[in-house]
Amino acid sequence: MTKKAHRFEASDNFAEHLESEHRRGLIPVESVLPRMPLGHDDSVLDLGAGVGYFTFPMARLCQEVIAVDIEPKMLSLLRSRISEREVPNVSPVKGEITRLPFDAACVDHVFAAFVYHEVDSQEQLMRECHRVLRPSGSLTVIDFQKRLMTDGPPIWVRKKPEHVLSTGAGVFRLEDRFETKAYYQLRLRKT
Repeated sequence: MTKKAHRFEASDNFAEHLESEHRRGLIPVESVLPRMPLGHDDSVLDLGAGVGYFTFPMARLCQEVIAVDIEPKMLSLLRSRISEREVPNVSPVKGEITRLPFDAACVDHVFAAFVYHEVDSQEQLMRECHRVLRPSGSLTVIDFQKRLMTDGPPIWVRKKPEHVLSTGAGVFRLEDRFETKAYYQLRLRKT
């Protein structure tokens, strides 16, 4: 029997957890974003954007960030923050990341941080990322290492970087790979 994917639950103090000092130390935005080839005229699709941990910093670097999430609580908080912070180039969209509500070849970059392990079909996720990317667009996948840790999802749902690479083989090529004990970051180019 195949185990279902594990999704982060937006309950209790989910926003505080996602933006805690501990998480910022474990996954520093200022280290992650420079590894992406973002330009001022670029558009980014932020999959599983949550409360905007990566969304708002990316918005300072590019023309547009489309923040996709399926969780209503996350989107509600994200909308409030967009309004409070007066960030006109972030658009929140409710959507399932394996069935994106967008036309083909509509964005320059897809950013998938800590969502690869959350979907039932990583193959479908990779197909959707490929579909929405413009020719030679890039996909950044960040996820937890497949090792026992106190942070993150259960080990049985975690996927190794090689799993991401094999799932994207044929439609993406690896351009950059970075790893820490906690997470990995892969930058893939659409072929």
